Amino acid sequence: MSRGKISIISIIYRVEDYLPQAIESMTAQTYKDLEIILCVGVGGDEDSSLSICEKYAAKDERIRVIKRDADRGQGYARNLGIEAATGDYIGFVDGDDFIEKDMYERLLDNLEKYDADISVCGKFSDYDNTSIPDRAAPVRVMTNKDCYEMLLRGTGFFFHCWDKLYKREIFDGLSFPGGYLEDRYVIGKALYRAKRTVYDTTPLYHYRIRSDSGSRVLCMSEYNTDADTVFCAEAKELFPEFSDLADATLLYDHITNIQNYLIHFKGKDGDTDEMKERYRAHLQYVRDNKNRKNPEVSKKLRLKIFMTLYMRPLLKAVTKKRSEKRNSQNEVFKGKIS
Repeated sequence: MSRGKISIISIIYRVEDYLPQAIESMTAQTYKDLEIILCVGVGGDEDSSLSICEKYAAKDERIRVIKRDADRGQGYARNLGIEAATGDYIGFVDGDDFIEKDMYERLLDNLEKYDADISVCGKFSDYDNTSIPDRAAPVRVMTNKDCYEMLLRGTGFFFHCWDKLYKREIFDGLSFPGGYLEDRYVIGKALYRAKRTVYDTTPLYHYRIRSDSGSRVLCMSEYNTDADTVFCAEAKELFPEFSDLADATLLYDHITNIQNYLIHFKGKDGDTDEMKERYRAHLQYVRDNKNRKNPEVSKKLRLKIFMTLYMRPLLKAVTKKRSEKRNSQNEVFKGKIS
């Protein structure tokens, strides 16, 4: 008897170097009742990704290729994939990543075993020369409140959509917005809808991390803060007991932006007015919140607050040293535009 069809949605644009491995990792899944929806961006600065997808689709009847306007972004593409999906479950694999052959079987096993609506696995962070697995931990069965606390504390899985398997109905009436980091505006809502989420840290998804330029680091840091501002407001409304934790999260974000600007500023003539204005806004946010008695603000964060307001040259030096250490370990900025 069939356990249900899984629809895997893959968002693809200019990833020809990685795409064969991504597609083959999906077609090789030990769980066979799949449909693989390849949403390929066209109309922009294209490579051979579309032709690669069409070749694989000709060989495997489970694969469907959907052409989408590349200029409309990743959120639009994910929505197209969900609309086209006919499965009982939804999963995502980005076109520059790949998965272990038993990923979806194990995710579905846990979904059924624990009567959950969302099943989450661990990941490998794949750099050019090394692959780092998530830290092992016991399987957790979590309420939506547990999930929100984990996201705010950064102690487990994150807002990514691709390390999870969802019952189809989770996305009923729920859609991804345009712009960057679209999953960060949706996954919290999805987790809130789930009566139960099961989290198994066994690494099954390979998240490929490539080097970022200074400008991209600044952009990503700003996008992160914008998304966190929305999520923290939602968290405070849904779970008022997390108000202090949400405020501490945002303080950390604003200081991270300041640190990034300190090491990437080029000087008066090389910095845009927008950069300067955003930098001043982050400083003002820290000033406005520095004296609030918040039990969720750690000693380490309080030290960062002090350095941000009174010892920025030292904060710059410390941040630069740590950044150089990460670079030497081939661990350059671990966020990527999705």
